[in-house]
Amino acid sequence: MDQDYPRAIAQTTRILDAWLPHKIAYDRIPSLSVGVVHRGKPVYQRSFGFADVESKIPATPKTCYRIASISKTFTAVAVMQLVEQGKLALDDRVRSYLPWFRPRANTADARRITIRQLLSHTAGVIRDGNSPHWVTDEFPDAAGLRKSISDATVVFEHLTRFKYSNFGFALAGEVIQKASGVPYNAYVGAHIIRKLGMARTAPDLSGAARAWLATGYSRPIPHQARERFRHAETRAYAPATGFLSTVSDLSRYLSALTLKRRDESLLDKDSKKEMLREHWATGEEHEWYGLGFSISSIDRRKIVGHGGGFAGFSTRIALDVDNDIGLVALTNTNDPAVGLLAAGIFETIYKLVDGQPRYGAGARIPDQERYEGAYRNRWGDLVVVGIDTALVALDPRAASPVKQGTLLKPRGRDSFVMEPRSNTESPGELARFLFDPKRKTARAVVWGSTPLERLDA
Repeated sequence: MDQDYPRAIAQTTRILDAWLPHKIAYDRIPSLSVGVVHRGKPVYQRSFGFADVESKIPATPKTCYRIASISKTFTAVAVMQLVEQGKLALDDRVRSYLPWFRPRANTADARRITIRQLLSHTAGVIRDGNSPHWVTDEFPDAAGLRKSISDATVVFEHLTRFKYSNFGFALAGEVIQKASGVPYNAYVGAHIIRKLGMARTAPDLSGAARAWLATGYSRPIPHQARERFRHAETRAYAPATGFLSTVSDLSRYLSALTLKRRDESLLDKDSKKEMLREHWATGEEHEWYGLGFSISSIDRRKIVGHGGGFAGFSTRIALDVDNDIGLVALTNTNDPAVGLLAAGIFETIYKLVDGQPRYGAGARIPDQERYEGAYRNRWGDLVVVGIDTALVALDPRAASPVKQGTLLKPRGRDSFVMEPRSNTESPGELARFLFDPKRKTARAVVWGSTPLERLDA
């Protein structure tokens, strides 16, 4: 089956080009940047929409986005590097490095909290400290982080339940500074960002980064225009949520996390295996957490990565560990739908692989471009794209275009048999494309008995 992945990924990229411009229009996403990397090589990098809507500045694969909690993966990598260097151990107690970490309540329990527990969200500490920085954009500095320690800092005894904590990763950043002898931002800059040649990645907002960043917009709110958010420094919370990056840079990063190829540019294989294994169930269905990485499955494949949500941004990175496929999806709105979109891309690849021979190799449909395009009637829109041996007709609103789409198999001149996902649709009936004499592309498609007209725009 391994040989099926390059073909399935190539077919998926054709579907992405047809689907995503319409998808972001329906979902009112200002811009979307997507990258796919396979076996260490980028195979797809494209952007859609506008990095700045008002100025009509188009997004590109070099457009920068705040990647928020994806920052936690960088913090975990930094900790594992220091473990390899012998400068700390995962089961060292946090107090050994941060003697000021002395919550007034549950002091005995807090004394036993370890670095591993911070990275796996099992330390039981408060989620976001005690400041309203998620709405004021005023994140605490290191001194403010220390001052936030209180009798409310430890909520649950460690190793009793999964409790997500940005505060815990802020503490991990302070541990990295203590163990390495340099500030957190300087450490990750030297040992991760510059080491991989990530030209437009930074651990927090800086002067240069402001020029790279897309404008961040609010989620769609009924009867309100989108709000433009100002860019903010995250200071002590940079290890949890401060990073900004691009599709191009994050594709390099995902490639370096592979377990399938020999790549020790960041970590040795054993360190990566420890970081990417299941440490604790999150309480969500079929979801676990490793060290700085979430772990789930899509169509029986193990997926590791992380999502991120920041004021004006929603992002996702994911790596199919066994098949060495990385995915980056970045948007400049804090609408969380990007996670579903990323899952839909993986589902498309897997559907094309697992659906053999339904989507298999064979004779390419002659001049399949004649049929490709968007069509509309009063009931909805339909996007048609060729995948060599067949056409796929998809609803541009769908989260998983092939899984929820209709396969069209050739049957005579300009006619195709419909194989929809549901028997309540029109299985076995014909989709017939209509042409004008002077036009190279179809002007309409008759879907069973119902016509849809081509959208030329």
